[in-house]
Amino acid sequence: MDIKPLDDRLYVAAQPRLDELEQLAEQGFRTIISNRPRGESDDQPDPDALKAKAKSLGMAWHEVPVKPGEYAKADIDAYSDVLHSAKAPVLGFCRTGKRVAHLWALSLAPQRPVSELIGSANAAGYDLEPLRDRLEQQAHQAKGDSGS
Repeated sequence: MDIKPLDDRLYVAAQPRLDELEQLAEQGFRTIISNRPRGESDDQPDPDALKAKAKSLGMAWHEVPVKPGEYAKADIDAYSDVLHSAKAPVLGFCRTGKRVAHLWALSLAPQRPVSELIGSANAAGYDLEPLRDRLEQQAHQAKGDSGS
């Protein structure tokens, strides 16, 4: 399983198999966040089986399902809430990891420099350039909301 850090709390991977959850627990992961909608593809492992296995191994399980490229404010807020309250280290996954990187950056754009987010995602193999305008818009709106 190819696991890459996005920051000091969140790591990203493609869809894990049921038998890989033990490895994740052995590596110290405390929380798993799935960004795949249930039934997204025929080869997708059963989310309920994954959830039960993760919990049996002492890991928290969260689902913030999104379709590729479709990130509503409610999805970003839900992801941010889970990410900030989760016990680290956290593993986020989807089919390829791209949605994880996108939601991570969109949820952190109000607090972290956009160039830093893009650089971190790039180092993990995810190109956020197509989201740059949206990330900068979120960062700008957050500054406006805080009165600066």
